[in-house]
Amino acid sequence: MISLDGYEADEHLNQVLAGIRSRLGNERDEERAVAADELRRLARTRLAHLVADATGAGAPDSPSVPV
Repeated sequence: MISLDGYEADEHLNQVLAGIRSRLGNERDEERAVAADELRRLARTRLAHLVADATGAGAPDSPSVPV
């Protein structure tokens, strides 16, 4: 997964490609750590959306792409 949180829609493709390029050479343990960090960021954003929806505050979309 690659979190696109905080990036404008027109930056998504560039961020995905940069993320893929930077992770291609990762060793297994390094990639696990990077993927775990991305998953934490996505989970944190999704929880914030759930809380915002429950309180009626609303929250911006949090796009992500599986890698």
